[in-house]
Amino acid sequence: MRKFILGLMLTTSLAACVEGERPKSNSSASDGVVVSSEFEGLPELEIEEVGLVQELPSDYPSNYIFAHNMNFYSILDGNINIIDTAADTLEFKGMINAAQMASFAQSKSRNELYVSETYYSRGTHGKKTDVLTIYDMATLNIKDEILLPGGKRGQSVIQKGSLQLINDEKLALLWNFTPASSISVIDMVSREIVTEIPTPGCALTFPLRGAAFATLCGDGKVASFVIDGADVSRTISESFNDIDDDAMFMKSARVGNTQYFPTFTGNVRPISVGTEQAIPLEEWSLVTPAERKDNWRPSGWQVVTAQPNGNLFVLMQNNGEEGSHKAGGSEVWIFDVEAKKKIGAIKLDKGGLSIEATRGADGHLVVTNLEMGLEVYSFDGNLQRSIIVNDTATPFLLHAAK
Repeated sequence: MRKFILGLMLTTSLAACVEGERPKSNSSASDGVVVSSEFEGLPELEIEEVGLVQELPSDYPSNYIFAHNMNFYSILDGNINIIDTAADTLEFKGMINAAQMASFAQSKSRNELYVSETYYSRGTHGKKTDVLTIYDMATLNIKDEILLPGGKRGQSVIQKGSLQLINDEKLALLWNFTPASSISVIDMVSREIVTEIPTPGCALTFPLRGAAFATLCGDGKVASFVIDGADVSRTISESFNDIDDDAMFMKSARVGNTQYFPTFTGNVRPISVGTEQAIPLEEWSLVTPAERKDNWRPSGWQVVTAQPNGNLFVLMQNNGEEGSHKAGGSEVWIFDVEAKKKIGAIKLDKGGLSIEATRGADGHLVVTNLEMGLEVYSFDGNLQRSIIVNDTATPFLLHAAK
């Protein structure tokens, strides 16, 4: 009945348009061109030259970020958006493709951008091809690509640990998951795959000194690997990650030679990364006893970030509970890692899912809010500007430009 009524209304309206008088036009015609009276008297626009292509600086300013749009509503065709967080207008600087749950990394030493991604020959099905695509930072043109054999590339909701650079950016580490876990080591100078390292029971990576990296394991340990050509040595720590009662987030942030991993209930477990072996350090609390009673705890996707040699920022939620660790937070708390205490808090205008600090003392804290827009805050908590990547973007992951 509802469809019938709507159809009858539409038919009646169309009939009125056909049988009734033509609507009066608020425009005038001259030389065959119809011009609305609203625009009469305005100067004509100059004809723009088309085909102009501008280049970005090969060394990005400290206020640039990469907003990784997973494109959650059409995962096949995500993208990396280059955003100037200090600009009030024209903040969008460029974009590169990032297909099918891609991973991303930037090489400052070679002025290149790396995207590991997956394609199918028929779009949503067919022959699968995994590839590491290499872009020029200035032109955003594709410079090269490295085919990744075996269909092993790990695909998950986007996170930094799935693609990392080590050894002065000469080596790339690509996480595989089949579901057997391994790391492909790629020489980014020769563009060749050096070796594949089995990492059973462990996932993702974070850099150590030189040609070494670490990975967290499901039994609460951290494994360290040192690469010497095709030879690889491994050491494993004692169990320190309380998987059952207070697990660490897989996301972390580095200050100096320490990697900081928040936990689900509001602690932080530092790991020393200044040598070729990851060494767990003493845990400390992000919350006071009163704050713990109110169930303040980290929550979101990219829940932690840092100024490289400064403070730690953690996205926090109130009244948290078991299973709420991905819900997002209402505040970002700032910690002095030397004193191991909170020194400030930023109340978020529209909540937050992910956070990232740009480089430099005069940088910004960039937040992916719960509406999937970007908000830019000063480090003292003032909301400076809001940025929309696009109406359907889902920028779950943010990378500060190096």
